Amino acid sequence: MPSESPAPIPLLVLSGKPYAVGRQYGALMRSEIARAVAVEDAALRPMLEKLGVTGPRLQQRLHGLSALLPPDVHEQLRGIADASGFPRETLLYHTLILDILSGSPIGCSQFAAFGRATEGGHVLHGHNLDVPYRSLSQFMQPACVVYRLEGRIPYVSLTFWPAALGVCSGMNAEGLSLGVNVPVAPMDQRLFYPLTFQNREVLSRADSMEAATRLLEDTQRGGSWNLLLAHRSGKVQVWEQAGPYAGQYLAHPEQDFAVTTNHFRVAHKAATGHEGVALEMLQEMQEDSHHRYRRLEQLVRERSGRITLDTAVEFLRDCADPSGVRSATMKTICRADNVMSMAYEPGTLRLDFTMGPAPAALARRRRLQLLPLFQDRAPELQADRPEAVAPAGAFPMQGTAQAEGRWVRTFDLQEDVYLQEHRVNGTPVLPGAMAIEWLAEVAAATGGGPVAEIREVSLEKFIRVKPQQPTEAYVQSVPRGEGLALSAYADILHPRGAVLRQGVLHYRGEVRLGPPLRKRVEAGFGEARGPEGEIAFSRSYVEDAYFHVGPPFRIVDWISYVSPREAIASLRVPEPVGYFASVPRARFWVDPFLLDGYFQLAGTLGILHNLRAPVPKGAGRLVLGRTPQAGERLWCRATLDREEGEHLYYTFTVWDAEGWVCLEAHDYCSISVDAYTPRQKEFLVKSLQPPAFAQARRPHA
Repeated sequence: MPSESPAPIPLLVLSGKPYAVGRQYGALMRSEIARAVAVEDAALRPMLEKLGVTGPRLQQRLHGLSALLPPDVHEQLRGIADASGFPRETLLYHTLILDILSGSPIGCSQFAAFGRATEGGHVLHGHNLDVPYRSLSQFMQPACVVYRLEGRIPYVSLTFWPAALGVCSGMNAEGLSLGVNVPVAPMDQRLFYPLTFQNREVLSRADSMEAATRLLEDTQRGGSWNLLLAHRSGKVQVWEQAGPYAGQYLAHPEQDFAVTTNHFRVAHKAATGHEGVALEMLQEMQEDSHHRYRRLEQLVRERSGRITLDTAVEFLRDCADPSGVRSATMKTICRADNVMSMAYEPGTLRLDFTMGPAPAALARRRRLQLLPLFQDRAPELQADRPEAVAPAGAFPMQGTAQAEGRWVRTFDLQEDVYLQEHRVNGTPVLPGAMAIEWLAEVAAATGGGPVAEIREVSLEKFIRVKPQQPTEAYVQSVPRGEGLALSAYADILHPRGAVLRQGVLHYRGEVRLGPPLRKRVEAGFGEARGPEGEIAFSRSYVEDAYFHVGPPFRIVDWISYVSPREAIASLRVPEPVGYFASVPRARFWVDPFLLDGYFQLAGTLGILHNLRAPVPKGAGRLVLGRTPQAGERLWCRATLDREEGEHLYYTFTVWDAEGWVCLEAHDYCSISVDAYTPRQKEFLVKSLQPPAFAQARRPHA
C-alpha cells in the first residue's frame, strides 16, 4: 500500500537549543494553542472530575510534576510562551495534563514483529492510540513533531494536542521506537516522574535497548501504563507499571513478535494482599482488551514471514469484531474511538501515520522517510509529496539505476567511512564482502525478489578509493537462465587522477533469486564451540602488512582450532552505530561486516597453513539462510579443503543459537600473498596458533 498523501496532517521540524525550539513551536502553533485554550475548560473538566482531581489538588499535582521536569523542558516552555503570547502557567497545564489524566483508561493496541515474522527480517512496530472520552474530542489537535534538540538524539513524536511536549508514541534516529497504552488500574496518588517525559528522555538519549532500559530503571516510575519498545537491532520489550509495581516481558522464544493492549500481563502480579486481588480482578474484567490482544496475535501469526510496513498498516485498520461485525467497534484493533495510528520501521526510519476524526486508522495516511528530517539542516519538503524526499541510506551499496540493467555507485571516503579501516598497501579499498553485497542488492532490485544464492563469485581487482577524489563504479545485470549474471566495473586511474583504462572488470557473480535456505546444523556440528580450547581473536592480518583491517572489522571474539585445517569461531552481529552506521544493515544478502568476519576466520587457517596473507578471490557458491539480527551471537565453522597452486579452497557454515543455518559457503577461495616480514610471521604464529591442536580437539561443554 503506497502512501496516501496528500493527507491533511501537520508536520513540524524543530532544531536548536531548547529555548529556540520552543520559540519555533510557539510561532508555528500559535493558532492551534489559542483554539485549545478556548475549549480547555469544557474539554478537560469532565475528565478531571471523574478522576477527582480539581481545585487545590489539581494545582498541587501540577506543581509537583512541574518540579520533576528537567530544565530543558522549562526552557522550551519559556520559548513557546515568548513566541505565542500565552502565559507559561497555561502552557505548563497543557503540557502536563496528559500525565495527570494518565489514570483514566485509554484503549490502545500495539504490536512489534521482527526476525522470522517479517519480510526481510525488518523490525515493525504498529500502534493505535484511542481516546474513549467525547469531551476530549474538541481538544484534540494531533500533530507530528520532529525534534532536533542540540546535544540530543533527534526523534519524532506524535502528539494529541498543542503544547503536549511529552511523548506517547515516537521513534528516534537510532532506530528506537516506543508507544504507550493505558491499562485499567486504580489511580496512583503518589508523585512520580511524568510518564510522557520519561518517554521523551528515552527517545532523546537512548541509542539502544540497553540504554533505554538503564534510563527506565533509574527513573522514579509510577502511574498505570504499558510501554512497548522496539529497536532496529531486533530487540523488543514491554514494560508495565501498576502504581509502585512493575514488570517486563520479551517476545516468546518461539515467536518473533510481542503484543500489548489495555490489560497487564506481569506488573499486577508483583502486588500482594488486597491490592493484588483488586488488580487481578480488574485485569480479568477487560474483555475488549483481551479480544484485541488475541486478534493481534492471530493477525501476526497468519502473516508470519510476510509482514511488511504495508501489512502492519492493514493490522491497524483491522475491524474484525468477534461478533462478526465488519466495522470499527470498541473491541476491534481499529476502534471506533481511534484518534491516531502509526506504524514504524526502525531499521529504515520510516513512519506511516494518520490522525484526526475517529476512527483515524481508516483515514488517509502519510508515509515519511525520517532520516532526511533527522539531519542537521532543515530539508526542503513538498507538503503534498513527502515521498519525493530521497530515502537516504536505505540501500548501503546498490546505487542508482540507469538504462539497460546498469546501476551506478560512487564511493567516497566522506560517506563510506568504513573504507578508511580496510586498506591494501595503505590505500582504502572496497572489501570483497561489500562487493558481494553490492551484486546481490542490484540483483534483488532488478529481479524483484529475495536472493537465495550467489555462484561463481570472482573478485578480480580491488576498487581503490583515494582521499582526493570519489570513485565511480557500476554494475551490469544480464538475465542468464533462471538467474542473473552481474559484473562490476570501474576505471583504472593514475595516482594523479587520469584515466588509464576505462570500464575494467572488478567483480562478477551469478545470482539466483528465491526463498532462503531453511536448515539446521546436525547434532554435534558445533561441539568444539565451548570455553576450553579457544583463543582470543583480534584480527586476522597484521598492522602495517600489505593487507590491514581496522577495529570496525574485528568482530570475531574467539577461535577454537579443531585441527590444523578446521576452526570454529564465535562472533556477534555488530550494532548499527559508529562506523557500522555508515553501512545500514544489508537488505538482500548478508551483513557485509559479518561476511568479512567469516572470510577472516577461513583466512586464519590459510595463514597457519603457509604463513602468507590470504586475500579473498571468490566463491563457488554462497547460500543464504536465516537473517541474523544486530547484537545476535553466531558461530562459524570453517575447513581448509584443498590447495591448488597459490589458491586455497574452504567451506564454512554459519549458524545461530538455535542451530539455524544463516550462511553456507562452498569453495570459498583465497590467494596466498607473501606479504609478511619474518617479525610479522613470528607474531602470527604466537597469536593464532594454539599450543597444541590436541587440546582443542577434546569435547567441550
